[in-house]
Amino acid sequence: MKKGLYLVPAGKLKFGLLYCGGEKFKKLYSNSYANELISLISTDSDAMQIALSYVNREPLFEKRYSHIRAERIFTQNRQVATIVRSINSILGLLLDAELSKIVKPSPDDRRGYEEAIALQRKIYHDFGIAFQNAKVLTNIYAELPCTLEERPKRILEIDKQLLDHSYSKTYYINKKKQTEDNLSLTKCYVFDSAANYLNFLLLNLIQLNPNICLCQNCGELFVAKTKKKTLYCDRIQPDSNKKCSEIGPKNRVELQSTLFGFEDYDKAVERNYQRAKRTAEHYVKDIRLKWDDYFSWLERAQLAKKQWLNEEISDDDFLDIVHELD
Repeated sequence: MKKGLYLVPAGKLKFGLLYCGGEKFKKLYSNSYANELISLISTDSDAMQIALSYVNREPLFEKRYSHIRAERIFTQNRQVATIVRSINSILGLLLDAELSKIVKPSPDDRRGYEEAIALQRKIYHDFGIAFQNAKVLTNIYAELPCTLEERPKRILEIDKQLLDHSYSKTYYINKKKQTEDNLSLTKCYVFDSAANYLNFLLLNLIQLNPNICLCQNCGELFVAKTKKKTLYCDRIQPDSNKKCSEIGPKNRVELQSTLFGFEDYDKAVERNYQRAKRTAEHYVKDIRLKWDDYFSWLERAQLAKKQWLNEEISDDDFLDIVHELD
């Protein structure tokens, strides 16, 4: 039984995950491809980079070879899997499964140690590239300024290598306990590489094209329940014990009220009101403005303000309406 993660598809969007340590299976959890990818890339990037850079930098390939030094480097490098596992258990299990394929050479085998350590460093490098690639591309996917239908095409233009399916391996495992009357099998994917697992999830995200949004309150990615743009997620914030969707709109209004747009809006309302008032009193100093024109503009400005808060119009469009009577 191969060591690694066994991903069993459960419909188009979800899957079940098992782990095999080489002797028996352990059921982990069920999830969707999009939520799994978001969960993995939402880990602490700085901590992950520190873990992946935890490689002994003293020269290995010098003329005076020491198998003690080489073995120490080999042992330190293996500790990276433990560090990564403390940051994210799934990525740590995958990295450990990949490193376990490397057999430690005999003490006097200098070339064997050089090859083993070079391979380990390649594993760390590929993992780091895949982690950053998945994180960056998923954020780009969520924030692309185009319709949801156009997103997969746009992101594949960014990285055409995602079309390569060679990293995934398909196996079949027993659906139930095998007997002479029950040989039912189910398809699954087996992963013993963190880089391959991240690429697999990213490719499925692009193919399935879910509506991933960036929460305007907590700044985290989430899968929206509808195909429309959603501003806030349903994560509960520990400081208020409320969902982002409950506290986000209020926080946004308070934040936006400090921006230049609201200041211009308030000044324009007061300025045009005074103009209409002076016009009605036949005291015209600057611009003549009738009450009907003022209320017509005010109605448009209030609507624009609401649309601006909901991000339906841009800052420039909002300000153009605010200043159109000037």
